[in-house]
This record gives sequence, structure tokens and C-alpha cells, in this order.
Amino acid sequence: MIFAPPLTPTLHRLLATTLLAVPMLLAEPAYALDAAFTINDFAGPPQASYPTAISAAPNGDVYVSSDRNGSLGHAKKMGKIVICRDTDNDGKADKFIDFVPDLDSPRGGHLAGGVFYVIHPPFLSSFVDKDGDGVADEKKRLVDGLGGGIEHPRGADHTTNAVRMGIDGWLYIAVGDFGMFGSKGTDGKRVELWGGGIARVRPDGSELETYAIMTRNNCDMAISPTMDLFTRDNTNDGKGWNVRFHHFTNLGNHGYPRLYQNFKDEAIVPLADFGGGSGTGAFWLDEPGIPAAFNNTLFTCDWTTGNIYHNPVTRDSASYSVKQDVFLILPRAIDIDVDGFSRLYVADWRDGGFDHSKDGKPVGRIQRIVAAGEKPAQYVDVMQAKDDQLATLLASASAVQRLEASREIIKRNNPKISDAVLALAKNVKQSEAVRVAAIFTYKQTLGKAATKGLVALAADASVKEYALRALTDRKSELAGVPVKLFTDALMDSNPRVVLQAIIGLERLGDQNTAANILTASTNWNDSGVSPRLLHTARTTLVHLGNTSSLLNAVKDQSMRSLALAALQRLHKPEVVNGLITQVEATQDADLRFAVLGALARLTYQEKSWDLKFWWQTRPDDRGPYYETIAWEETTKIIAVLEKNFVIIAKEQQAPYLDLLAKNRLAVTDLNLPGIDPVTLALGLGKLNETSAQLLTLAAQDGKRDFAQRVLAFKALSRAEMPVMLRCKLEVLASWSQEKGLQAEAAQHQNDFVAATERGTQVKVLHKLAREGSDEVSRIAWASLLNTLTSPLTKDQWKKDVQKIVSGNPKEVGFFLAISDRKLTGFDQQIDAALKSDNRKLVEAATAAKGGAGTATDDKKIAELSAKEVFAAAMSGTGDREVGKRLFSQQSCIACHAIDLKAEQKGPYLGAAGAKFTRDYLIDSVLDPNKVVAQGFQTFLLTMKDGSTHMGFITSEVEGDIDLRNIAGQVFKLKRAEVEKETHLPQSMMPPGLASTLTVREFTSLVEYLVSLQEKGG
Repeated sequence: MIFAPPLTPTLHRLLATTLLAVPMLLAEPAYALDAAFTINDFAGPPQASYPTAISAAPNGDVYVSSDRNGSLGHAKKMGKIVICRDTDNDGKADKFIDFVPDLDSPRGGHLAGGVFYVIHPPFLSSFVDKDGDGVADEKKRLVDGLGGGIEHPRGADHTTNAVRMGIDGWLYIAVGDFGMFGSKGTDGKRVELWGGGIARVRPDGSELETYAIMTRNNCDMAISPTMDLFTRDNTNDGKGWNVRFHHFTNLGNHGYPRLYQNFKDEAIVPLADFGGGSGTGAFWLDEPGIPAAFNNTLFTCDWTTGNIYHNPVTRDSASYSVKQDVFLILPRAIDIDVDGFSRLYVADWRDGGFDHSKDGKPVGRIQRIVAAGEKPAQYVDVMQAKDDQLATLLASASAVQRLEASREIIKRNNPKISDAVLALAKNVKQSEAVRVAAIFTYKQTLGKAATKGLVALAADASVKEYALRALTDRKSELAGVPVKLFTDALMDSNPRVVLQAIIGLERLGDQNTAANILTASTNWNDSGVSPRLLHTARTTLVHLGNTSSLLNAVKDQSMRSLALAALQRLHKPEVVNGLITQVEATQDADLRFAVLGALARLTYQEKSWDLKFWWQTRPDDRGPYYETIAWEETTKIIAVLEKNFVIIAKEQQAPYLDLLAKNRLAVTDLNLPGIDPVTLALGLGKLNETSAQLLTLAAQDGKRDFAQRVLAFKALSRAEMPVMLRCKLEVLASWSQEKGLQAEAAQHQNDFVAATERGTQVKVLHKLAREGSDEVSRIAWASLLNTLTSPLTKDQWKKDVQKIVSGNPKEVGFFLAISDRKLTGFDQQIDAALKSDNRKLVEAATAAKGGAGTATDDKKIAELSAKEVFAAAMSGTGDREVGKRLFSQQSCIACHAIDLKAEQKGPYLGAAGAKFTRDYLIDSVLDPNKVVAQGFQTFLLTMKDGSTHMGFITSEVEGDIDLRNIAGQVFKLKRAEVEKETHLPQSMMPPGLASTLTVREFTSLVEYLVSLQEKGG
């Protein structure tokens, strides 16, 4: 079974027992919406369909980015920007204008100051309607190289997704994990980002730069009035990284994919992990006319859950903490925005798939939400306002009004208005949001000339952080900015001020300030849910590159950690030589170990990105580099690491080996005397019987760390048959008897039993079932019986097992396996065993007879129509325990894990009940081709030798591809040997896998899937 984010219509998702057999109507009930709000349809197909994003104009026009290609299509002329206008003010759009009639892959836009900025990868462009007819007649290309467009194999999926202007005048860009392919702005500046993140650029396309890096696939970002950025980032397709809620600050590295698994302490910590999902729109609401509980806070959308969430945030040290509650339930929530009259607009992708709907169904809907009984904002057209009115409009309680007033003030560039704006910034009676708007408007209006006024404002503790930020916000305007103001601010009691001081010093670029940062760091209280002072300081120190200050700081224990964290990212000969000198000169064991750790990181460096390769949706996440390459100091470093191994205390040698391995050094290739033979065996390419037995004993050793025991178990796959099977069975049998390991043992045992290659091992498994202990026999027989009953195994394999079963096996393990799996149809074998004089055999056979499932006259799935099965499964109540058994018996487990600790194969189902509705789960099993999960598309690889392989790619590391076929078999392929790669539209999961089940059994399977509510990816 291969599940995908649900795309089929979900009419009454809270009424799980209601048959959903009617088509989607124009409006869907809005569940969870607070009684303070009312909702109505605003626009939809055919005039406004396939909405990838929406942007509400201050006057209430809604700009819809429409893309019939969805995320995976490649056809040209499928996108456009549509203005939806309500001319009679009845709450519904009645006029539709193609603002930009032809635009490939529009992903998201923002109307600010009369200019519509839109991402249509690989471009960011601006459009202006100069003659007021609703159609853009001026277009400017601001940035190119922003991810891939329709020419990319995945279309516009995982590419650059949204743009939004902050009150600071920067256009912030949500970059997906396609990255930035040497992106270039209008001034010729190029920026490269291998991965997702946030970039920003000035409205004229100049000064392009990254802001925060290494997210997964953030589709949007919310910008608060105080210039804090947030997003709901996507899952990592079953690799243990769920929906994370990020707070973005400049210079932040959020860890995907190199850091989040093995180097978590080097990445920005997310504010929260919200389990499975696919984040889409994000928006900060700060408007009058909104109930206080919902105002001045965050809203985020999620495609998978279909929810729009209300996410209250609270300041926490230099960052925030966040909560979550459901604001509105929609089918495939896409985006949310607000106009200048406090009217919210939400968009969804109802009835749509990842590509153009070939059946002609209307796709998508835009709805309007208002707060009844509240006094809404009344937007004033800033272009019609007089000069002396603009500062007053900048002081509005409406964020929409403030931004528009700011853009108009900057455009007019009147000194008198600037004086009024500065007065507003100084006014302590104004709200923080208004004062921030004034500070950044003042800076943008005066440029370098604003420095004196901003320095004076920095003396006011309540706005100091914003004054510091504005002073260094433009690298083109740093002349005259006092460095001492920032070094002094490093000691401020407010961590938010300290953060802006660190960022400002990086932008000022004075190498001498590295010593100030290192000294100040010893006094910081870097606390909160998502601490970031030390993280940001590390990046600043790397960019400043003051090697001597960093090497001196290593000798001071209070500064050592930060200094080494920076040094290990500076691949310079003087850094390596300085660290080696310290290793050789010190008698301090802790210092030596810490410095050797930094040298281990410096052994290799990241290979330069070719700006073409993309690491797919489930990349190698070992870190700290995606692809290592040796450099001029590699040989010297390795010699030092080898030499110092024997000097390290015995108790530190194991952590040292782990440290080397984490930094991608092949431990078995190093000259390390006295190394643990198990560690050596783990690094061998092939195992003989001796090394396999060594690893077997290690895996069974309860005194070892269980993570290493699992590694030993997995390494046994490199042994020859039948040694591999015998050793693995012995380990699994041992684990099943070990107290405290039941859950872990069951997961690994399930993976072993469900592996389809067991069908090729029938003879060996039978031999081991006869000769092994009862527990070994039990697992071997479970594998054989799975081969017999699984719909994925070949007929010949089934015949091989059936022939053995027909001989009336006499192993206790055979009957234990029947009992475990509650199988029927073995009466002959059970009756024969009951006549035995072997007491244990009789007891096992008795248990098998009593524990077997009861056969019924319930009809098979194959005998009924899909509609009948759907109705029965929707209204019926199944047995979860039966469903759990069937999940393994039907080989669902061959492609789906239900535990994040297990090997992740196809889409993760440990949170299926939390992520997917009952109707969707039923549909997915009955007709898996309706939707295909992103990250699990079917690949057809044609090799240079003429052979072909079809499946989904579970891993691609350093040119080695793991491709898993429908049977769960994994093929190891070389990328260099692939002649052609084709993406197929159909699911890997074939129809009919459940056809042999009865309706009751199928309902039980669905019941089990619904019950999987574990928080996971």
C-alpha cells in the first residue's frame, strides 16, 4: 500500500460514518471556525481555479495565482494571475480579470505599493497595471535562477514558492529545496543556495542575499510587524523529520538535510514539531475588526491535514514559543490573506491532484471570512492622501494600511514627511508595530542619511533592536555606522538586542570584532525553546574569519566550544596548523579531544554544487556534508587523527570512533591500533562466517548500546547465504526474548518477515526452521507463511511453501507462527500434530487451533463493486487487532513503516489516522492510482546494459541508488550506469491487493489504519 497526501474530495470530514457518495458542492461546511466569524464562498471555478496562492489587495480585490499544472505538470500556458473583484459588495466576486493572462508556474505573489510581485520559478517578476484596466501592462524580471520551472523533471514541485514584502522594504522569498541555481538579480549579483530557505531582495531586484538557510520545502512565510519570520515547513517523506514550525532570523541554518539527524546542536531548533503534514500558506494577522484572541498572531495552512491553524506565539528569549489550534478545516488548505477592510480570504485545492485534472472536475475554491460584530479597518487610499496625512496612516492599527503608507512615503521622499516619521519612531506612546514601521520607513526614505537619527533611537531600550537592524539592513549603506554601538550591544540584557548586534557585526564585516563576540558570549543567557545567540555568533565568526582570535579562544574553556564550532567550518591551512599545534602542545585530555573533533570535521569539505543536481525528496541525511571531497590538508589531518588515537583515554576511544564516523571518515581504513573488532567488522564490505558470528554476538550483547546492536544486525546482510539468514534469525530470536526490547524486536522482526526476498529463500528458511530453536523456527516459519499468504509474492514461491506445509510440519515454531498470525486453513496440520506424543508440539498446535481466526461467509472484496465496499467500510466497525495482523499479512509493511525507528520505505503510516480521513484511506487501498505521494513517484530506470528497473527511489547517496519495487525488494544501482530515467504517473501500489480480503477484514484493516494516531512523519 502506498499512500499519498489526500487529494480526493472530503465533504464532511468530521462525520466519518457518513457515506461520501455525492460530488463536491460549491461550498463545504467550515468546521472548527469560531462562532465570532462567518464564512462564504467568494470565488472559484471556472473563473478562478487551481489556486496555488492568493494575495488580497487593500481594496478587497483578490489576486489568484492559478496553475493548472499543479506541482508536477509540465505543459506550457497553464498558469495565470486572475483578479477576483466584488463590484456590488455582496461578499462574492462577480468580475474576473486576467491580470497576467499567461504565466508559467505562478506560485505566489504580494501586492504592495501598487506593484504585484510574483514568483514564477525560476523567476521573480513585478507587474504593474498603469492604465487601471485590471490588466498588467508593465513587467520587470527581478531575479532568475530561483529553483526549477516546468522544464524540471518534477515541474514546479519543491521549487521557489512565495514572496512577501516586509515593512523593511525587502521582498522575502520562500525557497524550496531545489535551491537557488546561481540566482541573479538586476545588479548582476549572484547567490547560490543548495537547499531550501529564505532569500531576500530589494524591490528593484538588487542586493539579493540569503536570509536563513537549509529548510525542507517551506511554501510561504509569515512576516510579523516586528519583522520576525515564520513558516510551517514540510515533512521529509518518512525519514523522521516532521512538520516543523520555524522562526527565521538572519544567518540561521535550519539543518536540512545535513544537520538535523546527527548534528542537531548545530542547527536552529524549530519552535515545534507538529507531526505529519505538508505546510503551505503562512500569514501574520494584525488588523482591527478581528477578535483579540485571533489578532496580532500567526495562521498557517497544511495541505495534508486540510487545516488552517491558529498559532499564537510568545516571545521566549531571542525567539518564540508557539501553540496550535485548528482555525478552519478545508480540503487541501492552500493560503490565507487579508485586505484593508479586515476581510480574510482562504484558498483550498479541493478536487485537485498534483497535476491537471483530466476528468474536467472544477478544482479549488476561495472563501471570505469576516468577524461579525467587530468594527473593521477602513482602508484609506494612500495615493489619494495628502503629505501631512501619510504619517498618520503609518500609525494605523492596520498592518495593511501601514505597509501601503510606508511605500507611498518612500515614493514621495518628502523631508517634511521624514521628520514626522522620525517623530513617530520616537513616540513611546505608539505601539511597537507602529514604531517599527516608522523606523524602517525612515531608513528607506533617507538611506545613509538616516544613520544619525537611528543611532539616537538605539538609546531607547524599547526599540533598540530595531534601530540596530535598520542601521545595517543594507550592506550598500554601511558607511558611518558606528561599530562600537554594536560591540557594546553584545552585553545588553535583552537577548533580542544581542541577536541584532551579532547580525549587525557580521554585516559590518570588521574582523577585529570577533574577539568582542567571543568574550561577550560567556555572559549570554542563550535559552528558550529555540536558542540562537551562539548559533548566529558561530556563523558571524566564520564570516569574519579572524583565525588568530578563534585559536586563542580555544585555550579558554569558557569560549572553547564557540571558537571550535567556528574553526571547524574554516577550511584554511592556518586553521589546521593552529589546531594541530594545540593538540601536540597540550596535556589537557578534554582540550585534546575537543580539538581533534574539530580536525575530524575539517578532514573533508563539501564538494562544489554543479547547480544542476538535485538530491531528490529523501536525500542522504548523514551530514555534515552531502558529498565529501578531499582538500590540500586532508592527508595531514588523517595522520594526526591516527597518531592521537592511542593517546586518548580508553573510555574516550569509543566516542572518538563515533566522532570520526559521523564526520565521514572510513574508520576501517585508518591505522588505529587496538580498535574494537566489532567496529572493524561493521566497516567490512563482505562478511565471512567468523566476522558474521562476531556481529551476531555483538547484536545479542545486552551491554552494548542498542543502536550499535541494530547496526550489527543490519550489517549481517553483507554475509553470504545461508550464514546471513541463520545469524539474523538468531539475533531476532534473542531480541524477542530480551526484556525491554519487545517493541523494538517486533519492528525488526516484522521487517524481516515481510521482506519479499524471503520467497527466494524458501529452502534455506525451511532448513533453519527445522534445525533451529523454537524461537528461530517461529520467525523462519512466519517468513514462510507470509510468502504463502502475501499478495505480493510469486505463485511459484507460494507453491514451494505449500508443498512443505502439505507435508504436515512437526516444528513447534510452525504452530507458534500460525497462532501469532491467527491463520486459518491449517486444520489438517493441526490435527496431525495433536496426535503427537511431543507435549510442546501438542501445546503449540492447541494454541494454533484456538487462536486461529474464524472463517465466515462474508463476501470477498473482489465480489463487490468499489462503491459497495466503500459504503461498508465507511459505516462498518472493524477489529483493530485483526487489522494490525492483516497489515503484515497483506504485506503492507513491505512498503510502509508504522514506527519512525523502523526502516523508512514508502510513505510513513504511523500517523495515518491523524493525517488522513477514513474515506481517503479506503480510496487509497481500493484505487491507489487516484493519488501518488510526493517523494514516492514511480521511476523507470533504463540501464546502459539494457535492463530496466521500476520502483521508487528510497535513497541516493554518492552515486548509489536504492530502488524499491512493488514487492519490497531493494535494488542497489549505480547512477553512472543509468541510461535513462522516466517518471511514471501511476502508483507503485497495484489495484486489487485487498481483493482476497473479506469485507469484514478490509474494514478491520481500515480501522487499524485509522487508529494509527502516533505523532510522526
